[in-house]
Amino acid sequence: MLTFAFNSEAKLALHLGIIYKKGIGKGFFLSNEKHSIEHVDEKEMISLTMKGGYRVELMGLFIPSTSEYGPSGFVRIKGNIINPKGKIVKTLNEPPLDIYLGNEKKVVYQDMTGEEVEIRISPHPF
Repeated sequence: MLTFAFNSEAKLALHLGIIYKKGIGKGFFLSNEKHSIEHVDEKEMISLTMKGGYRVELMGLFIPSTSEYGPSGFVRIKGNIINPKGKIVKTLNEPPLDIYLGNEKKVVYQDMTGEEVEIRISPHPF
């Protein structure tokens, strides 16, 4: 008897939009945007750094489904927003950030000095 083992991992295309704003609430603000499409393996951590020094680390994993064959259409995003000093200022793990493929979710972090980081995430099959 002949058996074959196939080791396959699903891949994701993470469409990301990161917007950094400074000076909010002071009558003016400066804005910096970064847009990227990252092709990643499931559970692969990616890191993007903004011009202002904020860094975003993200990874996606498929949430298993009992009604679908193969990778699920539902993705859990995990990660952190890290300030220019290297401190984690927001985690995306609790509560879980769950997104259906093709949909978009937004996460916002704002500190006391008026700096804001907004992340728009949309996972797509790859």
